[in-house]
Amino acid sequence: MVKRKVKKSDKESGSKKAPQASAMPKVEKAAPKSFKHWLGVFGDKALLALEGAKGLLKKPAYLATFLIASFAFAYVFTFFKDGTMNWSLVFSGLDFSEKLKILGQVVPEIFTGLVSLYGISIFAMSLLQGLCIALMVYAWKNRERDSAIDGASTGGIGALLGFIALGCPSCGVTFITPILTAIAGTGAMALTESVSQIFTILAFVLLIYTVIQLGYVDFVIMSAKKYEEKHE
Repeated sequence: MVKRKVKKSDKESGSKKAPQASAMPKVEKAAPKSFKHWLGVFGDKALLALEGAKGLLKKPAYLATFLIASFAFAYVFTFFKDGTMNWSLVFSGLDFSEKLKILGQVVPEIFTGLVSLYGISIFAMSLLQGLCIALMVYAWKNRERDSAIDGASTGGIGALLGFIALGCPSCGVTFITPILTAIAGTGAMALTESVSQIFTILAFVLLIYTVIQLGYVDFVIMSAKKYEEKHE
């Protein structure tokens, strides 16, 4: 009797058909994101970053930070635009009044240089650097230190490239030419000019990217603060 029950149960269990693989629901793989999608996401992030930057510059302390930092970068770029000549004169045996005159004449040159593409590039890069500094300080003060450090790293590379390409072109030539001479021989000078232009473009790209990243972080911080104020 026991054996017959066991067989019967075996038969019943065997009669149940296992679900076929074809009957299982198919899981469709997610389609890879297109370049257009990523471009749209980046565009939305850039708009929010712009709102963050606008909100930040409405705060007097950070507006002052932006203006002072921008002026400082513009001054340094303009001071070294003719190489190390001004530096050598300031630390030469000239009278103190003459040294002050050399330091003072840099300020009007910042604005008189705006008639040329070179001067406009220096001014624009200085504004981007100043904005990076202001955004970075706000993120740091609001405990977003990782974002601030990342921004400092990327912005620092942009500042260095900008200084080599615009702030002190002769410094860049002095640094780059020996390397290119070893690679390209007599065509080094022509390549040096091209590399300087590439450095300028890369500097702008890195600075704009840093502004977008930090501006977005600051926008999120400001939005969170507004939400907390409303629901207190």
